[in-house]
Amino acid sequence: MDISGIALHYPHMATPRIPASDRIPTYRLYRERSEESADFWLHCETLPERTRLHNWTIGLHRHASFFQLFLLTAGSGALDEGSVRRGLAAPAMVFVPPGAVHGFRFARDVDGLVLTALADRLQPVAADRVLGRLLSGVRVVPVAADAPPAAAVRRLHGELSRRAPGQALVLEALVIEALVGFARAALAMANRDGADGETGDPRLARLEALIGAHCRSARAVGFYAARLGVSPGHLNRLTRAATGLSVHGLIAERLMQAARRDLIFTETPVQAIALALGFQDPAYFHRFFRRRAGLPPGAFRAAERRKLAG
Repeated sequence: MDISGIALHYPHMATPRIPASDRIPTYRLYRERSEESADFWLHCETLPERTRLHNWTIGLHRHASFFQLFLLTAGSGALDEGSVRRGLAAPAMVFVPPGAVHGFRFARDVDGLVLTALADRLQPVAADRVLGRLLSGVRVVPVAADAPPAAAVRRLHGELSRRAPGQALVLEALVIEALVGFARAALAMANRDGADGETGDPRLARLEALIGAHCRSARAVGFYAARLGVSPGHLNRLTRAATGLSVHGLIAERLMQAARRDLIFTETPVQAIALALGFQDPAYFHRFFRRRAGLPPGAFRAAERRKLAG
């Protein structure tokens, strides 16, 4: 029986309490103090390696600067979030964002892997609004052992076990592949279960797709509203409630994503990028970009390429 979504409340407690935040320790890895020098950005080990050391029980703690992705390939257990426990049963994956309070109790037959990575590796994935929402909290998703995110974690563990040219590039790519695959699995589960509360109004997903297809064409809000069957005012209220941005704000965000990508990864002149994004006046694109990035396009390109070179 799949118990991954069952909430198991503490026995003998009518109102479970989360321990005071100042009493919850912050670790790099469990029982490793956060003030130790951070000499790695990525760590991956088997679940038995660490849980066996602590009698299969990981007490409540958090990681201020790291996120974790757990892959359960065998066995079962429970995820403790302080006020509620959720049952875990393989095959499944668990995502824990930076700063989230969590602990585990595993059965002795548990097997799998746990990936721990610096929080900044979340940024490329969280920049996508839908994926960012899916990775904003602790999440448990049943994932088949041969599914893409599970395969990415296993490949990552194998890559870390050896030295090879280009290893850093492969590891970066596998972390993103695992995160995107997990988020897509979470989205599929939410859509299958009709859990709109997990991902917001389904019209917002359609709006995201429409903006992706038409944002370079300078379409008015009414264009998007008509295709979603709502008034422009109602559509703006929906987007503000879910994202804090108006429709124009979402369009600007998508244009900025495209502009940053083209500036960093292509040799296309800034004026040509502006025209391709639908800006007839390159000077307006310059102001638009600087207002949101804090740098003019040319300076942004130079700064980001220096980072890549480093």
